[in-house]
This record gives sequence, C-alpha cells and structure tokens, in this order.
Amino acid sequence: MISKISNTASLEEIESHLQSKFDYGQLYTPKAIINGRKEATVCLVTNDAPHHIQYGIWGLLPEGYTDSWKSFQAIYNTLEIECESLSPRTWPYDALKYRRCLILATGFFTGEVVNKSMQSYYTSLRNNKIFCFAGIYNVLEDGFLSCGILSHSNKTPEAQLKHSQPVLIAQHNYAYYLSGHDVLELILNGTFELDPKEQVKQRVVDVNTTFYDEFNTYF
Repeated sequence: MISKISNTASLEEIESHLQSKFDYGQLYTPKAIINGRKEATVCLVTNDAPHHIQYGIWGLLPEGYTDSWKSFQAIYNTLEIECESLSPRTWPYDALKYRRCLILATGFFTGEVVNKSMQSYYTSLRNNKIFCFAGIYNVLEDGFLSCGILSHSNKTPEAQLKHSQPVLIAQHNYAYYLSGHDVLELILNGTFELDPKEQVKQRVVDVNTTFYDEFNTYF
C-alpha cells in the first residue's frame, strides 16, 4: 500500500505540464513528502474540470460522505485502490466510470523485503519530471474532493512482500483517461501507462536527506 508520495514541482512547471491553471495557486506549496496517513491533500485534475488544477483529500471516501476522513480510513484504507479488485459490485466502481482524475506527483515511496530486512525505495522519472497517477475521486457532502490512486495488485508469490505498482499515466494518454470512455480494460492491460524505462527506482538512503521525515520511515 503506497502511503507517501512527493511533489516538488513548481506551480509554473505543473501548469505548463498540464496546460491548466490552479484554481487557488496561492495555496500551493511543493512538498518532498506527502504523507497520506495524516489526511493530506494532493493536486489533481478531474474529468469534470480538465483545465482546472484543484486540491483533493488523499484517501477515497464514498460519494456524499459526511463523517470524518480518519474514522473511514481507520477501517478502509483507500489511499490506493487495486484496479483488479474493481467490478460493478464494488463501491469505487462508480467513481472509476464517472469520476476519474489525474493526481500530480514527482515521485513515490515503496518498500520490500530484501535479504530478510525491509528496504525503502523512491521512484521518480528521469530529471525528476512531473507525472500523473491514474486516480478516481468522489465529492463529499461539503463539496470537497477525495481521491485514491489506482494500482496493480501483487498476487504472485515472489511479489507478496512488495508494494503494489501504482498506475502512472503516459502524458499523451491524459485526455483519453479523463474522457467518458470505458477505461478499466485498458488500465488492466497497461495500455495507458508510462514506459517503465522512464522510471528510476533508487534506495531512499541514496537519494536525498530531505526525504527523511520525523520517524525516518517512508511507507
């Protein structure tokens, strides 16, 4: 389960990358670590307003939800939603069909067991470029947005001690992902995704000391 991402891009870089404008640019601050376990906000673009960069609470909540984020996430961790688990009978499916979004980032943290000990990794694009996760969102009773990152599940025996892989959308597929087309099958077969060769995975200890938080943990 991915619970920490990074967004160190400037406001100007984000607006240029998405060809969109922030609704409240004065509120934007680059962050080396966005900790989803602490009710954090992320930058996103929705299919309903593709030319507006908005803010959403990371951790998908049910449409029209009125209770607290903390009480829901204590039982249902929806920072990340495995796309293989989605079907018309699951409650996030409606969001996948009608409320898709692009979630901005410059990197994300994962972990896996290596030689019987936990190893933390940081994945980014070459030159620390901006990318977008495939996301889904719901609108809360108060009008705020909540969102979750789509990922691929790890079901093979060798992958059981690794994080699942988030879906990173290739830039030329942004518009199609936000369109009204049915995209689940395309997500499942990897059609939308960035070429893995564009991604750089490094041990956190080899990256930069600014990534250390108060607990020296990354996931």
